[in-house]
Order: sequence, then C-alpha cells, then structure tokens
Amino acid sequence: MQRKKGILLLAAPCAIVLLVLFIIPMVYVLVSTLREDGLKYFVKFLTDTFYLKILWDTILISVEATAICLLVGYPVAYFLARTKSKIKNLLLIATVFPFLVSAVVRAYGWMVVLGQNGLLNQFLQAVGLIDKPLEIMYTYKAVLIGVVHLLLPYMILSITSVIQSIDENIEYAANSLGASPVQTFLKVTLPLSTPGIVSGCILVFTLSMTSYVTPKLLGGVKFRMMSTMVNQEVNVNFNWGFASAISYILLFCILVFQIVATMATSGTLKRLGGAKNA
Repeated sequence: MQRKKGILLLAAPCAIVLLVLFIIPMVYVLVSTLREDGLKYFVKFLTDTFYLKILWDTILISVEATAICLLVGYPVAYFLARTKSKIKNLLLIATVFPFLVSAVVRAYGWMVVLGQNGLLNQFLQAVGLIDKPLEIMYTYKAVLIGVVHLLLPYMILSITSVIQSIDENIEYAANSLGASPVQTFLKVTLPLSTPGIVSGCILVFTLSMTSYVTPKLLGGVKFRMMSTMVNQEVNVNFNWGFASAISYILLFCILVFQIVATMATSGTLKRLGGAKNA
C-alpha cells in the first residue's frame, strides 16, 4: 500500500500537467466544435471520398512506415544490445545523432537526393539503369522514405533498451537444452522483447500519423496527409471547425491502433508476467 501511494505521488505532477495542458483544452475544443457546428464537419469528412482518401493514405503510410522501421530496426537493435564490439558506443551515438538534425533539414536533404536532377537520378543515369529521371519527389514513395528515415531511431532505441534488459543466461539456458539459435530467438528473445516492439510500433505509428514537415516538403501539393489538411483548414481556409473535426478523427484512428496493438500483445505480456522479466 505504501509503495502504491509513493507511485501515485510521483505520477501526480505529470498527471496534473497532462490534465491541465492537454486533456482539458482538448475536451473544451471538442465541446465548442459540437456546440457551434454539431456533427456537420464530421459528416462532411466521412462522406466525401476526397477526404477519405487522404485519411486512407495517412493510415497506409503510417502502417507501412511502422512495418519497415520494425523490420529494419529490430536487427540493428539486437546487434546494438548484444554486441561486445568496441565501437558499440559509437554506433549508439550514430543512432541518436539524427535527433540533433532538424526534420526540416532532413527533408530538404531528401529533396536534394530524390529530385529529378537529384543525386539518385544522376547516379542511375550515369550507370545506365534509367534513360530519363524517375519522378519520386512529391509522391507517396518520397513521403514514405522521409518518414522511415525520420522515425527509424525511435524504433531502434525502444527495442534496444528492452533487449539489453533480457538476461543473456536465459538464452544460454535455452541453447544448453538443445534449442537452435533460431528456436532460441523465436521462443525466448522475441517474446521477451515484445514490450519494446509494442512501444516502438505505437511511437512510430503515432508520429507518422501526426507528421507535418516531411509530408509537406516531400509530398508537396500532390500528396496530402491529415496533418497538412489541418494546417490548410486553419491557415488557408480559416475553418477552425473543420480543422477540429479532422484532428479528432486523426486522434480516434491513433487510439484505435494503440488499443488493437495492446490487445494483440496482451496475451504475450501476461505470460511474461506483465513484462517484469524483460
């Protein structure tokens, strides 16, 4: 009981800040929108194929970015967590280093690489693989590349921290009982690293859904996401009610993903004792 009280006291300042600066303003905006416009803008969004396509593109690019970050980030995270190399600290610094560079700078960097006269097209034409420049900029692919590059470190760090906390003796015990390296990974390491995978996926998906700078610069006017639509309704159309409706639809989609991800992995987490051993 005393321990629970201590935890509640430690969590109280954060809970108060979230309540005052996030939850109360969010509820206030929602109530104000419903009071002034009712469900008009929600219905407008959900019944217009143009807006539904933007929502679908946003969800699709977020899911694909999350999947790519997981497939690429897990091996890197495992290597960083288990390697005894002298350059381990250097690799960790290299993983964290992108956080020191603005998302705007990184997006402009990809514009230089992916443009019609960019480095990629110049290289492919020089080696004779293409006859004319590829149109990558201001497309779905350009935004996906930028988002993956932007958010990959989040996945790597989330998984690395969990794998580092897994006792290597557990893996050695599985090997001594006759398990192959693949069986040890699938039945021991991977399940124990589930909390890191879940937190990394939720983090990457949420940041992908709400990213603005990368889709704005790499997608331009040809490719739109929910965040760019909110900005357009606020700063161009001055339609705050519609912007609020888009924001809450976006928030609902993120909450659904988090609930589904948590429920899908709840069985594994229970077998791990609430991830106490990870």
